[in-house]
Amino acid sequence: MNKLRIFAPLTQIPLVLSKEIRFFLPSYPTPNSKAAAVFYELCAAGISRSMIWIPGPSDHYTVTSFVRLLCRLPQALVFLFIVVRRAPCLDCIDLQIILGREFFRHFLHRHPMVSPIIISDVSPGLHMLWSAAMAAGFGAIWWQEDYHHIESLPYSIAAAAVLNQGGYEAVLHSSPSAVIVRRPSIPLNPIRQIPDYPRVGIATNNAFIASQNQKDLLRKICHVFCISEIYVRLHPNSKIVSTDFPEDWITIAPDVEPLKQFASKIDIAVVGNSAVQLRLLFEGVPVMHVPDLDPNGYDLYGYCQRGFIFGADNFDADLLPDISNYYNNPRLKATIADYVGVRVDICLEGLSGLSRLIDQIEN
Repeated sequence: MNKLRIFAPLTQIPLVLSKEIRFFLPSYPTPNSKAAAVFYELCAAGISRSMIWIPGPSDHYTVTSFVRLLCRLPQALVFLFIVVRRAPCLDCIDLQIILGREFFRHFLHRHPMVSPIIISDVSPGLHMLWSAAMAAGFGAIWWQEDYHHIESLPYSIAAAAVLNQGGYEAVLHSSPSAVIVRRPSIPLNPIRQIPDYPRVGIATNNAFIASQNQKDLLRKICHVFCISEIYVRLHPNSKIVSTDFPEDWITIAPDVEPLKQFASKIDIAVVGNSAVQLRLLFEGVPVMHVPDLDPNGYDLYGYCQRGFIFGADNFDADLLPDISNYYNNPRLKATIADYVGVRVDICLEGLSGLSRLIDQIEN
C-alpha cells in the first residue's frame, strides 16, 4: 500500500454535519449497491432524507476531500508520531486502521446525536467506524445486508435492522438491549417453468475477472443448455466492463439495470458464490449454482446444502429435467420461508421503529 494512503480515512470523514442529521451512511447509494438499499428503505419507512448523511457521488480526490485532509493533517501527524514511537512494528495498513478509527471517534464525539449505519458485509472502513462508535460510547446501527450474515457481531450496537431469525439471534447474543427492527420482507414468487431453449442469465460476484477459464465456463454453459448466447450481470462493484467481452455471444447487462428487470429477461440464472442467488429465486427465476465463476469453491453460502438452490459441480449432461423437478418440489417454498423470516411469535417493528433510537439519544 502506498504510504500516503494511510491518510485516506481523513478525506472521507465530513468536517461538519447539519443539525438535522441522525443517520450516518458512509457509502454513496449507487444503483444496485448495498448503500442504495439502506437509503431507499429508510426513506420508504418515513425517515426524512434530511436526517441521513451520505457522501457525494465522487467524494474521493475532490476539493472537499483535500480540505478535509489539510484541516486534519497536523493532528494526524502528531498522533502517528506518538503511535509509531510506542509501536514501531506497525505497518502502513495498521497505521491507516488506527488513524481512521481515532478520527472517526473524534467525529462521533462532536456529533453525539448521529448513529453510524454498519452494513453487515463489513469493509475495513466500516470496521474502523464501528469500533470507533463503540469506543466513543455511541452505538451503531447494524444493517443485516443478506440472509447468511448471521455470525457473531464483533462489537456491540445500539440498534439493528434484521432480515431473518439468524440475524435477530446474532443481535440478541451481542447486544440484548439493542432496538431491533425488521427490514421489509420480499415475497417468494412462484418458480417459473423452464422452456426447452431457455434464456440464460449469469450473475457474477466481485471476484469474477473474465479470465479465459471463466469464459470457457460460460461457453460450456451455452453448450449444456443448447443456446447460442447468454446475458451476464456483473457485480455493482466490478472492475470488469462490457469492453472486456468482445465475444458476440455474451451480452452485458447495463450497470443501472435493477435485479427485477434482469430477472424478467431470463428463464434460468447460473450463479457462483453470490448473495444474489436467493434474490433471483424470490423473483421466480430457477437458479443453478456452479463452481469456478469465482475462486471461492462450491456452495460457499451453503444454499445448496440447505436445499434452497439447485447445485451442479459437474454439468456435462442435460440438466433441464433435474432443475425443473428440483424447483417443482412443493416443500421448497416453506423451507426457504423458514430461513428468510423471523419467527411468527417475535413481533418486530418495521424500519420506522428506528425513531425510538432517535428519541433515546435525544433524551
